[in-house]
Amino acid sequence: MKMPDRKITAVIIAIFLPGLQAFSDGAGALIPQAAEAIPAAGSFTLSEDTIIVTADSCAELGGYLRELLAPATGYTLEINRKEDGGNPPGNSISLGLDSGIEGHGKEGYALSVTENGVAIRAPAVAGIYNGIQTLRQLLPPAIESSQPVPEGQWEIPCVAIKDRPRFEWRGLMIDCSRTFWSKEYLKRIIRLMSLYKMNRLHLHLTDDQGWRLEIKKYPRLTEYGARFPEKYKEPEERQGYYTQEDMRDIVAYAQRHNVVVVPEIEMPGHALAALACFPELSCTGGPFEIHPFFKGPTIHKDIFCAGNEQTLVFIEDVLAEVVEIFPSDFIHVGGDEAPKDRWKECPKCQARLKSEDLADEHELQSWLIKRVGAFLGLRGKRMIGWQEIMDGGLAPGAAVMSWRGTYGGMTAARMGRDAVMSPKTYCYFDYTYKRISTMKAYSFDPVPGQLDEGQSRHILGAQANFWSHMARTEAKADKQLFPRLLSIAEIGWVDAGRDPDGFRRRVNRHIERLKLLDVECYDDPSLAEQKFLVLEKDEIQDR
Repeated sequence: MKMPDRKITAVIIAIFLPGLQAFSDGAGALIPQAAEAIPAAGSFTLSEDTIIVTADSCAELGGYLRELLAPATGYTLEINRKEDGGNPPGNSISLGLDSGIEGHGKEGYALSVTENGVAIRAPAVAGIYNGIQTLRQLLPPAIESSQPVPEGQWEIPCVAIKDRPRFEWRGLMIDCSRTFWSKEYLKRIIRLMSLYKMNRLHLHLTDDQGWRLEIKKYPRLTEYGARFPEKYKEPEERQGYYTQEDMRDIVAYAQRHNVVVVPEIEMPGHALAALACFPELSCTGGPFEIHPFFKGPTIHKDIFCAGNEQTLVFIEDVLAEVVEIFPSDFIHVGGDEAPKDRWKECPKCQARLKSEDLADEHELQSWLIKRVGAFLGLRGKRMIGWQEIMDGGLAPGAAVMSWRGTYGGMTAARMGRDAVMSPKTYCYFDYTYKRISTMKAYSFDPVPGQLDEGQSRHILGAQANFWSHMARTEAKADKQLFPRLLSIAEIGWVDAGRDPDGFRRRVNRHIERLKLLDVECYDDPSLAEQKFLVLEKDEIQDR
């Protein structure tokens, strides 16, 4: 049976409105909101005698659920494995795959809570994981406590939920170049993303301020390119790199939490860290020195030399190692903010223009990106890049990440090409909350009204971007991300009409949950009801 449209569902369940309102404002304050949630009277009480019943295919998630519930409850729940996870006994939480559930996709699920127990069913393991996150949110916020809660009442309201995401890409980009973030912090971000059903962690691993990934063929990239010169007196924790073993560990950890790690190797611009190690790959030959973001130009004119064949060898050598580390379908190649000044003056680049019959330096960048795209395609990967990769012609199979606005994504979609929407006016979380509040981010729709139905299918989703040149401690990074990251989680999952008041109430309830997870949340004025109309006027001006 086809799942009802969310808007139709909203009408169907209107008759349950009083109970639904109480559910949404209480323990059912879900973020993102479920596609269909029909509350019922009563509740299920989790106790130390509750059993987790799991199919063999979900056994690992059964263990994860037990670990998730143990710290706050003090319970070590028994796990009972059944071949199909079906016919569970009373007082149980049952996890099982069901290929007969239609319209959910690989991340959708059905969750039923009765006074007798809980059942989570999904066509794929990813859906079971998402159902567990919903179950977690149905429990009181105290479930997030790292210590047993004395006399905790672990009641779950009775409800029938059918749910699935609007978009396949619900992402967050973390800039690891301007500021190096520890492996432990990235794992913490993964856990928080997955609580809100976000599923793409885009890691910006190279830029002018540092090269953060070990490349075994070029050890100098991390021996020299991962550290600032001593004269800048940068704190030790703000510089460094991930070994390939570190990154494989992060990738595997993310996979267990239904998150795909998408690496970015920036080219041809934002390449100072690489050029400082190998100045012969530039047009001028250097020398170069990396520096903290505010200690030099924010955009460097020196970029990879597109006319030097050794540059292509270097890029392909690097990517050959990258694709072996990251199972992600997509590899991000950057492509933004690449000044062409040096290429215009470089004999090698001008010779390349003539030999490839290219009209100008924009087509030269397109030629470079297309060659990289072909290299990745032969290795079973798709290329994605910032919207500037369209300048001079978009490479076959490439997807576009639209950051200057939504125009780049719309242009790609009209060409029949895939795009991820990440406009700086809504999704840049290095900006202040005065510029992009939680409620302004919530007002963003990744699918512009100008696209028709066919074109809209090419919008893969939305992504928040956190550039780390200003907020350079974990506490400050937390405040830049939370609570407004919940807005991107919501708009990436839900396609029903906006309900600002309801969303505001749900976010305010989740701040308590986030605090128990030791997340530093910014005190966002837009979450106070009386502030919203003022911010709506700002939003209209920004459009």
